[in-house]
Amino acid sequence: MKRPPAVWLTQTLLLIFALLWLGVLLLNLVMLPDRVGRGASIIGAMVGVAIILSFVLLLVIAFWGLAKRKMFGRWLGLISLILLWVLFAITQYFPPAGPWKRYEFDNTAQLVGATIFQACVHGLFLVLILRLGFARNMAEFFRKDVDSA
Repeated sequence: MKRPPAVWLTQTLLLIFALLWLGVLLLNLVMLPDRVGRGASIIGAMVGVAIILSFVLLLVIAFWGLAKRKMFGRWLGLISLILLWVLFAITQYFPPAGPWKRYEFDNTAQLVGATIFQACVHGLFLVLILRLGFARNMAEFFRKDVDSA
């Protein structure tokens, strides 16, 4: 059976976000000596590195499981998509504090456009999660062939 489009899209998103989070991890590791020199806790930094590294590993293992048509890849991919969707929503509605100013809209047309875009992104994440988790062709794709055993 051919690989369904939802699996292709999930694998693409998992790879993109794994590379993105790996870049964040490497950037944090490069900046670690400077932060420790200014009084930051090395234990706190190591906990942060462990969290980011575990999330990258989750994304990579889910990608590999989907590529090998393993059932754990389907469920890890589903969990990864849900986590990414939650992280996206949290950062959209509760942005982190930092040195950069948050983007402000100049008029109502920009606000409406941004709202429509956010609704589309959230809707597409939801559709992809539902397709990967509950579509009939996904069950067929991940089912083991009885004839080959």
